[in-house]
Amino acid sequence: MIKRSFFFTISLLVVFAIIAQIAPKVETNLAGVYQGKTLFIQNPFDKQNRNFCVKNVLINEKKVDLNYRLSALKLDFKDFDLYTPVKIRIVHRDSTCIPTIINPEAILFHTIFRFSAISLTDSALVWSTKGETGIGEFEVERLMNGVWVDQEIQPAIGRYEGADYTYYPNLEEGANQYRLRYNFPVGSRIKYLYSREVDFDFYPEPVEFSPKSAKTRVYLSRSTHYEIYDAGQKLVLEGQGREIDVTVLRQGQYVIYFNGKDPGTFIKE
Repeated sequence: MIKRSFFFTISLLVVFAIIAQIAPKVETNLAGVYQGKTLFIQNPFDKQNRNFCVKNVLINEKKVDLNYRLSALKLDFKDFDLYTPVKIRIVHRDSTCIPTIINPEAILFHTIFRFSAISLTDSALVWSTKGETGIGEFEVERLMNGVWVDQEIQPAIGRYEGADYTYYPNLEEGANQYRLRYNFPVGSRIKYLYSREVDFDFYPEPVEFSPKSAKTRVYLSRSTHYEIYDAGQKLVLEGQGREIDVTVLRQGQYVIYFNGKDPGTFIKE
């Protein structure tokens, strides 16, 4: 009798586990921009099931560490920079239990400007915009040792219907992370706006080049950052690309580096 009761209990637990897994998850979503304000969520209590409504809160698909057994949840956007785009996903138990976002205006952002696309490859950071007015500027930022560091400033074209931009990064082997900061024109109510962050894991093959004796150009096996030094170890030429115009160099032997490594030598005729 005890054995039968034991197996019956186990069977019920399995059934409940299956039901919990197949039960539809209901979500509430909100997107905006972090403006330095706290967002509050009302978390109803389900008396019948003796549970609070909200199961999880995710910001940009990262779970937020909260006490979900409280009637009011507070999102303070810890570790988020001001004017970073945020997408909030609130997962709750069912359609009868719906949380309420008390102050959605805290992240709603009113501007016609937006980043319409951004991507990072082994050779270029490319982005597109919509709604530019006036002359702003873009700051390219790179995450280095946990700190965002400015890499370059590019003036904005100021084209309302859309514009495309390219930056050629000097990637390091391993994980690379970049983002953009758009500084609005002087006098704008909004000062700046960040793009989303983009990542690229860079494990390149060594760069090959030819010819070893050149009059006008040296050709590379892939686009990369290069530095050329003369016999006195002086930097004489630097750039990014798949071919190098060496007509400006004097005759002699030179050393070329790719992304600060893999040195090789060639002769300028």
